[in-house]
Amino acid sequence: MVYAAAGSVAAVSASVVAGLNATSPTQAVAFTAALAVAAGLVFIVAGLAKMGWILNFMSKAVMAGFITGMAIQIIVGQIGNITGVKASSGNTFQKLWSELSHIGDWNWTSTVLGLLAIALIFGIQRFMKLVPAALTAVVLASIYVAIANPTINLVAKIPKGLPSFTVPTGLSWSTWGTLLLGGAVVALVGFSEGWGSASSIARTTHDDLDSNQEFRAFGVGLVGSGILGGMPVTGSLSKSSAAMAAGAKSQMSNGILAVVVLLTLLVLAPAFQWLPEAALGAVVINAMWGSANPTKVVKLRNVDRVDFVLGHVTLLLVLAFDLLPAMVAGIIMSIIYLVYRTSFPGRAELGQDSKTGDFEALTWISGAQKGDGNPSAQPVPGVMIYRFDSPLVFSNSEAFKNTGQQMLIDAAEKGPLPSTLIIDCEEIFYVDVSGAAALRSLWHFTERYDVKISLARVHQHAREILEADGIIDDLGEEVQCDRRNHRPGAEPGEDAHYPRRDLHPADDQPGEHQRRLSERSQTECLEQFHASLEVVNGRAGSGARR
Repeated sequence: MVYAAAGSVAAVSASVVAGLNATSPTQAVAFTAALAVAAGLVFIVAGLAKMGWILNFMSKAVMAGFITGMAIQIIVGQIGNITGVKASSGNTFQKLWSELSHIGDWNWTSTVLGLLAIALIFGIQRFMKLVPAALTAVVLASIYVAIANPTINLVAKIPKGLPSFTVPTGLSWSTWGTLLLGGAVVALVGFSEGWGSASSIARTTHDDLDSNQEFRAFGVGLVGSGILGGMPVTGSLSKSSAAMAAGAKSQMSNGILAVVVLLTLLVLAPAFQWLPEAALGAVVINAMWGSANPTKVVKLRNVDRVDFVLGHVTLLLVLAFDLLPAMVAGIIMSIIYLVYRTSFPGRAELGQDSKTGDFEALTWISGAQKGDGNPSAQPVPGVMIYRFDSPLVFSNSEAFKNTGQQMLIDAAEKGPLPSTLIIDCEEIFYVDVSGAAALRSLWHFTERYDVKISLARVHQHAREILEADGIIDDLGEEVQCDRRNHRPGAEPGEDAHYPRRDLHPADDQPGEHQRRLSERSQTECLEQFHASLEVVNGRAGSGARR
């Protein structure tokens, strides 16, 4: 990933430095460098404190919308370089309207040159893949400017000479306090773009990202920029994508880039005097084109409609506001959705398929949806099997209790009550105090109607919590039929857990995923539930009561 200056970071930095009321340009530069150091320290502390887990709450759907919106935002920002007319300030929609509404002011020489550069880059990438497309377009555009000398915008003059190492000194403690607060804001804004850039590049290169490592790396980069007298920087999606489009495959490309930058500062600066902004805009637009494609966000509709909505809302927030508000809102929406799904997880009543012996869903509930499961599954006489597909915690304890009660109420309306309610605990790998209380409340409800409760396939950790709460002793020895979720007869050192059948997401029918979640191999299901049923039959005799 290429680490460089970014417009959003520059704007926030300028705002922070302006609030310090610098008395001279030299002092303003010193404040800016010190701000970079302060932002770097914020990143380093966050990385050492391992706070990268916060980013786990930004779902893939939100990240897809964020990256797509950021790419579109960058492309719109480059239109001014193509047309020679700088857009007014505002969000992406306002900037786009500003450009289109001033079409009469466009520099058509610059516009045509930029469009030709875009077409040339795409054409070379399509038909002559071994030729460096962006470099070719930039060189040809520079040659044209050198020969024809058109009236178009060129890149600013590049100063010669190497920067010197300077540690910001002479600042008061109050100034450093302001800089640290401002640095935290700069860090948030910079990371909102930098993390999107890193995620986009990692998706292309199939690398794994370590958010804590990224925090530390961003911090080192910012501190390095500050002690060289530079401004705050961040990971740049446009520059990183341009490097990838030019053929960059590893960090070696950044090493070569650093060498070229040093050579430019020393001897090559005059060669850039004919470089038109339109050509650079064409390179950036080409680099952003793939990331700006909304197809990956649209495809979410076929997977999960809520993720589809979250992705598009995040995309629109990036375009309507900016990166930081969109990232914060995306994380909040992801957390809300996570809490919702945890609060209303999959629940099902299981029956046994007479042909295969598997236990599958008779009826299922997931979120606000409900439906029927496998039509071949039949209830086990005298027994109701209740499956809960989530850790049993405070956010879903009421759903667990209410669903269990409603299942028994529905059963009473149809015929005799079952003698035993078996709770399939395979997916309940964790229970908290509220979950244990919900199980106890369900037990009190079933006791009123002389229905016993048995627990099947209880995870060891969940069992320990239930034992500490006392609910295991209250339920009685019958709950021991689950054999602690281990396969009977396993030899020492052998995998004692039951084999799991591969699960596949729903293809088309609502509830298909819930039905598949309830499927298990005959070895896994029969040994566990038959153990439960043996206890039930031995305890209940004829079984059914109203």
